Amino acid sequence: MSRFRTKVVSLGVLLFAFQSFPAEQATYTITDLGGLQETRDANATAINDAGQIVGTSAGHAFLWEAAVMTDLGTLGGPVSAAHAVNASGQIVGEYETARGEVHAFLWQRGVMTDLGLPGESSSARGINDRGEIIGFAGGKNLRGGAILWKDGARQPLGDLGPSGSGSNAMAINDKGEIAGVSSGFAARLGGVVRAVIWLRGAIQDIGTLGGPHSTARAINDSAEVVGWADLPDQSTVAFLWKDGLLQDLGTLPGAVSKPGIRSQALSINHQGLVVGSALNSKGEIRAVIWENGGAVDLNTLIPSNSGVVLTRATAINNKGQIVAQEQLRADGPVRSFLLTPRFRRDLQTDRHREVTREVQQ
Repeated sequence: MSRFRTKVVSLGVLLFAFQSFPAEQATYTITDLGGLQETRDANATAINDAGQIVGTSAGHAFLWEAAVMTDLGTLGGPVSAAHAVNASGQIVGEYETARGEVHAFLWQRGVMTDLGLPGESSSARGINDRGEIIGFAGGKNLRGGAILWKDGARQPLGDLGPSGSGSNAMAINDKGEIAGVSSGFAARLGGVVRAVIWLRGAIQDIGTLGGPHSTARAINDSAEVVGWADLPDQSTVAFLWKDGLLQDLGTLPGAVSKPGIRSQALSINHQGLVVGSALNSKGEIRAVIWENGGAVDLNTLIPSNSGVVLTRATAINNKGQIVAQEQLRADGPVRSFLLTPRFRRDLQTDRHREVTREVQQ
């Protein structure tokens, strides 16, 4: 074959390579986060856009960054846990004091600060890029409620009522909009737990999908909220609340339909990508991402030889990086992993380079 014809054939292969895959489909590389104290166990809960990951390992809060896991320690007690990290690397969570109380903390620039008060229990669950912190605080004989720490002060966020029925703030976006849960009272149902959103200081019940209860877990800057809600058949499914409407995100294709938890949404990024967990056709819990109108098993998007079974995805950042976990038994150890997206358009670029080299030879 002539050199000219070789170039024509190669360019034809190049054109095919660019047309082979959808532009936005991604696969992922996978990185084992390891654990503290020479363990492999870690419960990673959040990731920021710089790829800093926080969670709990060996009973202590940790920060994972650039393959190094740092023990954040405590303020005198035996245990601590980290729940959220913002763009500045500020981390919030809770720790057990030397007196046995559980207090919220803020960690920044290597220093942990107690946000709690003597005689109470508290936990910090979220922090936005403005440094506003949300969580829970309650006394020994009180049910407690959602709290906002802002500008050195703290304020209660209230609940659905009757007053004092209880609430917990779970996430806050950069506009100061907050998602969480609140106890309340519903006619004919008695006490319920409902997913709520606090907008401009007012609490709003997000509702359910036909059952009595719902839980909000995360919120993005478009005030889109994700979590899970009960169905009339006593099962629980992941939801997306958007523009005032509650949408059932469903489960994996062919999933077993039975009472109990069928899917849960745990995190949403600014692009609207949602991650969590869902049942598959064998009734097994698997880590999933919801995109393009359906759930996709993340195990199908990582290298097949990884030797890992991802059972839950706990966080996703705005670059599409995902924190996922493997927990094969309910009482078993938890391992955590960083999934970094490798879009198929990147694979096409690699193929383009290969074909170009062939053309140039």
